[in-house]
Amino acid sequence: MDPSRQRALEEQLALEFVEAERLRATLMAVGFTLGFIITRFVFSWISELPLQGESSSFLRISSVISLSTAVAACYCWFSRLYVSRHIATKQQLPRFFLLTNSAIEVSGISLVLLLLARTAGPAFAVSAPPVLLYLVVIMLSILRLDARVSLFVAITAAIQYIALAKLLLPQDAHGISGTLFESPIPIYLRGGIITICGAGAATISQDLRRRLIRAAESVVERDRTLAMFGQHVTPKVAERLLREQAGQVTETRHVCVLFLDIRDFTRFAETRSPTEVVNYLNTLFGPLVEVVDRHGGIINKFLGDGFLAIFGAPFSDGKHCLSAVRAALDLVQEVDSLCSSQRIPPTRIGVGLHAGEVVTGSVGSHLRREYTVIGDAVNLASRIEQLTKIHGAQVLASDAVMTQLPEGEVAAEKLPPVQVKGREAPVQIFKLA
Repeated sequence: MDPSRQRALEEQLALEFVEAERLRATLMAVGFTLGFIITRFVFSWISELPLQGESSSFLRISSVISLSTAVAACYCWFSRLYVSRHIATKQQLPRFFLLTNSAIEVSGISLVLLLLARTAGPAFAVSAPPVLLYLVVIMLSILRLDARVSLFVAITAAIQYIALAKLLLPQDAHGISGTLFESPIPIYLRGGIITICGAGAATISQDLRRRLIRAAESVVERDRTLAMFGQHVTPKVAERLLREQAGQVTETRHVCVLFLDIRDFTRFAETRSPTEVVNYLNTLFGPLVEVVDRHGGIINKFLGDGFLAIFGAPFSDGKHCLSAVRAALDLVQEVDSLCSSQRIPPTRIGVGLHAGEVVTGSVGSHLRREYTVIGDAVNLASRIEQLTKIHGAQVLASDAVMTQLPEGEVAAEKLPPVQVKGREAPVQIFKLA
C-alpha cells in the first residue's frame, strides 16, 4: 500500500478508535448512573428496616456509595462529552487524555475504598465489592485498542490497591497482619489477579487492533482492486477474480463470442490528432459498453479500433447466444444513433458472432492476471467479423449461434458457406444486419 493511502487509512482508524472510546465512556456513564439509582433505592429500603448490630453498617456506608456513584457518573458523562466533541471535529484523542483519564478512574476507585475504610473499617474496604471496579475499568480499556493503556490501567490499579491495603491494615513488626482478612497474602493475590487481567486485556486489545487494521487494509485493497478491474471488466467479473483460488482459476464453458470492429478506422486516425482519436473512441465505446453490459455480456478486451465481448462467462443464464445477437443488433442501432445526433462522425461497424467451448478464467502470473477466454471459438468469431467487409454486412453470425436461438426470434439471411482461414470445413454464416 502506498504511503499516502496508508496515512489516510491510519487517520480513519484513529477516528474509529475515538468512536470506541466514546462507547467505553458511555458504558461507564450509564453503568454508574444505574448504580446510583439502584444503590439509592436499596439503601432507602434498608433504612426502613429495623436493623441492629453489624447490619446497621449498611446505613453508615450508604452516603459514601451514593455520593461516589453520583460523582463517577457525572465525571463519565463529562468525559463522554469531551470525546464527542473530538468526534464532531474529527480530531484524534491525545494519549495524555487517555492516560490521565485512566489514572483518574482508577484513583477514584481507590478513593472510594479509602472512604469505606474510614466508614466501615479497613478489612471491609479492601475486600468490598467496589474492588471489582478495578477489573471493570481494565476490561473496558480493551475498547481503546491500545495495549499500553490497558497495561497502564492494570499496573496503576494493582499498585494503588496494594499501597492502600498496606496503609490501612494493621501490621506487626514482621509485616504480618493479625487476621486472615487483614493478611497481606489475599491482598497480593488480588493485586496479582488485577495485573494478570491487565495483561489479558492488553493482549486482547492488541489482537483486536491488529485484526481491525488488517481487515481495513483488506477492504481498502479490495476496493482498489475492484476499481482497477472495473475499468476493464464488469464488477461481477472482478468479484469472481478476487474469489478465485490458485489451481481453480480456469474452467471450460460454452460461450458466445462477439467481435466488433470500426470500419476504416486507420484512414480516420490518419487525419486526426491522437487527442481527437481518443475522444472519438471514448464517445463511441461508452454507449457500446453499456449495451453489452445491459445484455449480460462483458468486454474482455479493447482492440484499439474494436473490442472482444463474451456472453455466457463467467456467469450464464443459458440464453447467452440470444443475448449476444440482441446486443449485436443494438450495437448497430446505437452507432447509428450516435451518428444521427452528430456526437461522432459517420461510422460503420462490423460484428462477428460465434458460439462454442472455450477455456475461461484468470490467466497470468502472480505479478499480473487477466480474465480471458481461449479457444477456437474466439478465433472463428474474429474470422467471421472480417467477413462482414466482403459481404457488405454489419452483423454476421455462425450457424452455431443461430441454432441456439428460438425459431423466428431474429430475421436472418442465410449466406453460402464460406471457407475460413485455418479451418478445413466451410462455415455456414447468416447476415443479421
